[in-house]
Amino acid sequence: MTSTPDNGVIIIIVTGTIALLLMVVFGLSFIVYYHKRRRESIQEKQILQENYQHELLQSQIEIQNQTLQQIANDLHDNIGQLLTVVVMRLNSLEDEVIGVSQQQSVQQTRELVRTIIADVRTLSKTLDHDTVRRFGLLPCLSLELERIQRAGRINTQLTTMGEPYLLGEQTETVLLRMTQESLNNALKHARATKLHVMADFNVDSFSLTIADDGQGFSVQEAIARQLHESGAGLNSLFRRAGMLGGTCTISSPGTGTKVHIRLPRN
Repeated sequence: MTSTPDNGVIIIIVTGTIALLLMVVFGLSFIVYYHKRRRESIQEKQILQENYQHELLQSQIEIQNQTLQQIANDLHDNIGQLLTVVVMRLNSLEDEVIGVSQQQSVQQTRELVRTIIADVRTLSKTLDHDTVRRFGLLPCLSLELERIQRAGRINTQLTTMGEPYLLGEQTETVLLRMTQESLNNALKHARATKLHVMADFNVDSFSLTIADDGQGFSVQEAIARQLHESGAGLNSLFRRAGMLGGTCTISSPGTGTKVHIRLPRN
């Protein structure tokens, strides 16, 4: 004769099973919640770090713009005026000298000073933040390349692809500064004879390429240099592109260097 468990035992077993299941569910829920919070915490830290880097770079750009603005004003108001006075003195000197060779020398010097005045005015415009706001990126790039072309040693070219559209004042200012830095690197180190800037206005992205035909360099070696050494500015190019939500790649296979900046179109 078999005995059947009474109701009290059944209730205890059922209650224990339910309690055990609840404990398992609670444990799993706690583990899931813990990992979710951990991921959220990591993401929050990453966002805070990115915001900090963005604000730091933004402050650096604002300081640079203010500094360049002051330099532009000094070039235009002080140096430009002094060079104009030099031209006036040369005009007077031309009337005073008698010999033909001396007059030619004065004329050549005067033309040289006038060329310097034109370069100073162009440089002051490209350094002026308001120039980008008023005229946009492409005219500023053209102005910068014309200034380099007037030196007579390097041929420059600006190529535009696609239908141009506005990128925003801050973005265009940063792109101009990145281009100026890349061009300056090519002039100082590459021994280039040609500089080519290409602006490609795609439907969903914008890309800017600065290429030269110089001697090239080791990109990895330059990136690894310390802050006080030449080449540390390459990291600045990467950071600025990242601040704009894009990328910057630099290739130098041995002959020529190409800086390629790509931004998504917002």
